[in-house]
Amino acid sequence: MKFRIKEPRMNRPTRFGVLVESIIGQFGFREDFLVESIRSKWLSVVGELIATHSFPDRIFSGILFVAVDHSVYAGEISMMKDAILAKVRDVCGVPGLRDLRVLVRRDVMAGRSSSAKNSRGKR
Repeated sequence: MKFRIKEPRMNRPTRFGVLVESIIGQFGFREDFLVESIRSKWLSVVGELIATHSFPDRIFSGILFVAVDHSVYAGEISMMKDAILAKVRDVCGVPGLRDLRVLVRRDVMAGRSSSAKNSRGKR
């Protein structure tokens, strides 16, 4: 067992949500957590048609990267960039996004988790 003598401690009862946020920030999972939050609400952010052909890939330095399976959808998302960013900030509660970039990749469907595929198939 390793004692952490010089590390800051919480000396009072703390809510579970505060602990989870602290752990996420401490281990560098914040951007991954934010991307999963966006993915879970992507259908309500962009609509069914665009959500079928696109996928929030990652966040890097305040930039949301969205992968699409065809250049037509890349152009559509690029034209709707400001509206999508505003909706992501509001609906998903992700502050600090300053830009959106679109990547055309044919393997977009392979990047989705199985739960995202299953939730779309049930509609």
